[in-house]
Amino acid sequence: KDVSPFDLERLKKHMAKEGQSPRSIEYCLSVIRQIFNQAKRLKRFTGENPTADVKFPKPDNARMKFLTHDEADRLLSALRARSSEIHDATLLSLHSGLRWGELTALTWQDVNFGNNTLTIRDAKAGSRIAFLTEQAKAMLESRKENSDSDYVFSGRKGKLNICSYTFKRTIDALGFNKGITDPRLKVSFHTCRHTYASWLVEAGQDLYIVQKLLGHKTNQMTMRYSHV
Repeated sequence: KDVSPFDLERLKKHMAKEGQSPRSIEYCLSVIRQIFNQAKRLKRFTGENPTADVKFPKPDNARMKFLTHDEADRLLSALRARSSEIHDATLLSLHSGLRWGELTALTWQDVNFGNNTLTIRDAKAGSRIAFLTEQAKAMLESRKENSDSDYVFSGRKGKLNICSYTFKRTIDALGFNKGITDPRLKVSFHTCRHTYASWLVEAGQDLYIVQKLLGHKTNQMTMRYSHV
């Protein structure tokens, strides 16, 4: 009850002074807001949520980097020599726009080879259908023949959870991030998803269709590709 908006403004200032990013400050305030809301629901707190009178930072963390077809080919070739698992996951993200978490949750019952589709269940904006290119389908068919797991991509203990350092080491070896300090311009695994969307737009695909294929709830996230 003693926490005031002024205290939270001081917290914002302190975090910024200590070098915390706007996204970290925004996340911190969001957690505080959730705590007060939960306390009110449990009748442990009455009154106004102090975060209601605090302006949240609006960070621009949108990654805009995407790969050219030549860069993607070089990446896949380098990954093939290091890890078939990460190579195949990267290829599928490039060709179907899946997030890392969506890839690791993918099971064989989600793969429809007859219709060339993937069922993406419980994604950020709800379940959706993704489509397979011929290259992605051929890769999955090959994996299916040699798989003894329910998951399409599996680790030593079953489900593959953490993206291997293999991807980062390969990116570093290729020099894709050399001299780049802005995280938004660096290549990460999520760049594969951005690349998929950018290639669609380059090919003349409508932004509304791209929105549905990516599984965005609104077109706000999809509009970042309008510059392509």
